[in-house]
Amino acid sequence: MNRQRVEIQKQLSSIGRKVLDEKISVIDSSDKTRECSIKTDLVNFDYSKQRINKEVFDFLLDIPEQLNFRESLDSLFKGEFRNLSEDRNVSHTLYRSASDSNVSKEIYLEREKIKKFLHIFKKSKKIKNIISISIGGSRLGAELLHEFQSATNPLNLYFCSSYDLLELNDSLRLCIQEETIVLVVSKSFETLEVLKNLDHVKSWYLNTAHLDYRDYVYGISSNTNAMKDYGIKESNQFKLLESLGGRFSVWSSVSLPSFINSDYDNYLNLLAGARLADEHTHSSEWSKNIPVLMALFSIFNSTSLNINNHAIFTYNFRLRSLTKYISQLSMESNGKSINFKREESPFPTTPLVWGGYGIEAQHSTFQWLMQGKTKTSCDFIGINESTYETFDSQEMLLSQVIAMSYGENNKRYSYQSIPGNNPCSIILLNSLDIKNLGFLLALYEHKVFIESLISGVDPFDQWGVQLGKKLASNVKEDKQFLNDFFDTDFVP
Repeated sequence: MNRQRVEIQKQLSSIGRKVLDEKISVIDSSDKTRECSIKTDLVNFDYSKQRINKEVFDFLLDIPEQLNFRESLDSLFKGEFRNLSEDRNVSHTLYRSASDSNVSKEIYLEREKIKKFLHIFKKSKKIKNIISISIGGSRLGAELLHEFQSATNPLNLYFCSSYDLLELNDSLRLCIQEETIVLVVSKSFETLEVLKNLDHVKSWYLNTAHLDYRDYVYGISSNTNAMKDYGIKESNQFKLLESLGGRFSVWSSVSLPSFINSDYDNYLNLLAGARLADEHTHSSEWSKNIPVLMALFSIFNSTSLNINNHAIFTYNFRLRSLTKYISQLSMESNGKSINFKREESPFPTTPLVWGGYGIEAQHSTFQWLMQGKTKTSCDFIGINESTYETFDSQEMLLSQVIAMSYGENNKRYSYQSIPGNNPCSIILLNSLDIKNLGFLLALYEHKVFIESLISGVDPFDQWGVQLGKKLASNVKEDKQFLNDFFDTDFVP
């Protein structure tokens, strides 16, 4: 591994020992030499509850220069950053770029096709149900966007991915064939769960003799040949760039199901928010750069403070699925230890990312967080609106941040104490506008990318997932093994 990274890791471990016993409450109240919040038009970021003193902060801010972040960011925003193990460029930032020189013909044509599709189904009186067959990055982002927009008088939208078909069958029972279209989303169009659900839904349409399922099924993929082989007409295909990673694909037609109940302008606003986050990340100085700081704090917490998990809690119902999305983005991207050059990272790489809707989590995991023996770093995410509806959530969010970071010492009854000292950041969207959400999602993408620059792994491949699919396929073919293990007869 790059000698600089090895040296940075050693220095982080050493500097971490100096702050292991420091209290966040003391750091926050005594260190007034720096501004611990960053305000933008769309999102505010407060890191005053991180266990970072001035010495640590200054050291962290030197890492971007040591590892030449500017060059990597320049390459990323030009669509020239290389996914070395798969030998292709990375293109997700091009999907929201406003520059004609960067937006390829294929991306432009896809946007026009999205616009036309949404216009047609906005006017349609016949279609009442949309089924999205998708999984992983192809589902989580679209589902989050659908919940966030909370459209009125919507078409019924069902997301289905379960391999046992229970999820799909539950949805089909609520639908009539003539009133239903199906969107099949898979980057490779080879994902077993997706194809099994697709086969089942094709059979469902065939139960109605006068219908041709090909008129009702649409495909979203980079594999046009596979879509054609499965009977999806060319006019019903949305083509993704081969260089677009599934967990970075929310900016493309992968999110088409989410906008059927809103409109094309909302889709453009999502892209506009992400584009502003790109500009913020590309041009802001390191000390005011939100995703850079998020990544540096993450590396410090895992390497220096030995915190191996990171919780994300949202305090607005429309953001209830955000944690699942960020978890997949983070752990599938940086959940690895060896890069294409066969070098092992000296860093712990990504922590376990977990959490959920904060109001519910307080009644499940917060006892463990408050008084358990495992330390956790946290992001608390809410809405920065002074309305009656949001005030109680803001109050609840802040009270939990104080408990997590400051703690409370009850000298008389120790079992009623909260140790605190868990590093926390607060992220507030300035409104429930989808432009703000686009900004936030892109910030987390860049955080993940910058973490990978520090740890030295490739965030854009996923060989562990591919190997898992291969092993699953091998087991599936071994009928004798299955029969012996489950003590039953499997039908070949």
